[in-house]
Amino acid sequence: LLAPDGSLFQPKQLFWNGDCTRRCRCFRRNLIQCDPRHCKSDEECALRNGVRGCFSTRSSFCLAAGGGVFRTFDGAFLRFPANCAFVLSTICQKLPDFSFQLIINFDKWSSPNLTIISPVYFYINEEQILISDRNTVRVNGSYVSIPFVTGLSTKIFSQEGFLVIDSGPDIQIRYNGFNVIKITIGERLQNKVCGLCGNFNGDRTDDYATLRGKPAVSSVVLAQSWKTNGMQKSCNELQYSQYAASCDNVQIQELQSDSYCLKLTDMKGFFQPCYGLLDPLPFYESCFLDGCYNHKKVQLCGSLAAYGEACRTFGILGTEWIEKENCCKGAEG
Repeated sequence: LLAPDGSLFQPKQLFWNGDCTRRCRCFRRNLIQCDPRHCKSDEECALRNGVRGCFSTRSSFCLAAGGGVFRTFDGAFLRFPANCAFVLSTICQKLPDFSFQLIINFDKWSSPNLTIISPVYFYINEEQILISDRNTVRVNGSYVSIPFVTGLSTKIFSQEGFLVIDSGPDIQIRYNGFNVIKITIGERLQNKVCGLCGNFNGDRTDDYATLRGKPAVSSVVLAQSWKTNGMQKSCNELQYSQYAASCDNVQIQELQSDSYCLKLTDMKGFFQPCYGLLDPLPFYESCFLDGCYNHKKVQLCGSLAAYGEACRTFGILGTEWIEKENCCKGAEG
């Protein structure tokens, strides 16, 4: 059956009009019945795969932060020895028009012993984007000046102290050039991704899966599964555990005091609006474990930056804490 705009539909098939203000059904030629409708608050009127309709705009994010703390797309947390390059997320179920892989390298051997994330490798369709820091970006091997738009229309720009890579509705990456990287993906990729960020299927209990899809028996096994080869000169994920184990009780007690890591869990502090939405405990644990062998102030700022960026995803936190904590250098690069 032929609709007024020239589209063809099967008898009794439902369809939306051009601006999604009416839902219609063809009964026979020249007989179409329409009812007033509108998209929900978390939906947009769009054309996807040739079909006009209301599609969800919901997305989910995965966060990796210095100290080896991760929040998966489905909201699970994990900690493991982060001293190598890992597949953070990649396509596992092929899509006809889209592929990507995000690999991040944890470097513990800078001076002082900071857990930094660098470099970052982002492969999207036929393009490779290599990020060394907020200001050093290569696209397909050539250095580019920011802002930049690639040949496949991926936008690269700076925003609020972060380097942003925006590939439309499917993927956005935010990287502070130091110790926080966040990848946000759209609903189209639900249950089509894998990696340390999990499968984005809405179930946080099955996120600890190895490259072969099997449940990981430990965090070290999980880390080893998603470790990539050839991206670092040497890589021993167990060295991280050895460092953390060498921390003595006096150091831990100092880091757990009000003036350091407990700022992450202070119910009257600047993160108070976040607590109902995002558990600060994994970031708190990362703070005092890494602080044992890192510069305390820089480690604290790094942990605050990680939790702050995750919290900002919910639109309820500004950046005032950065100045209050004198974290401009550490947290924002």
